[in-house]
Amino acid sequence: MDTLKTSSMRYSDEVPEGVAPEIVSALAGFAVQWSGGAGAPHPHQDRYPGVLVKREDWLPAISALRDGAGLIWLVDHTAVDYPARRPARFTVVCILMNMATQARLIVKSRVAEGESIASLTGLWHAANWAERETFDMFGIAFEGHPDLTRIFMPEDYDGFPMRRDFPLQGHLRFQD
Repeated sequence: MDTLKTSSMRYSDEVPEGVAPEIVSALAGFAVQWSGGAGAPHPHQDRYPGVLVKREDWLPAISALRDGAGLIWLVDHTAVDYPARRPARFTVVCILMNMATQARLIVKSRVAEGESIASLTGLWHAANWAERETFDMFGIAFEGHPDLTRIFMPEDYDGFPMRRDFPLQGHLRFQD
C-alpha cells in the first residue's frame, strides 16, 4: 500500500470503505489520494472520507463529482495553513454533499504560497463569498473569481490574519 503520512492524516491509494461507487467512478481519471472512512485512526475521520487532488485537477475533479456523482451541494469551502509544510503550505478544502443520500466527501488540494487555484464560482455561486474570505484571511488567490477583493479586512491591510505565523496582536500601526 502506497501511503503518504502528513501529521496525523494518512493518505492512501486505497478507497476507504463506504465510498459510493459513483464517487470512485467520477474520480477515476484523476490521480487522487484517499483519507478517512470506516476504520480511520481518529474518530472525526471515520465519518466522512476525504480525497486529495492535485492543484491543477481541482476544478475538473470537483466538476466530475458534481456532475457524475451527484455531489451537488457545496457545504463548506475554506483553507488550512501548515506553515512548516513545504512547498505546499496551504490545503484548500471543500465539503460536498449528495442531497439524496446525505453522503459527504471532503475534497482537498495543496497550494504553495504565491500559487493560485481555480475558482469554484462557475459551479456554485455560494463559492464567491467563501473564496473571498479565504483570500482575505489566508492570501490564497482563486483563478477566475469574479470579484476577488477583501471581504473583512480593509483593502490596505498588511497581512493575512488566519495564517498561523500571523502575530496574535496583529500589525500595529501605532502604539500608546
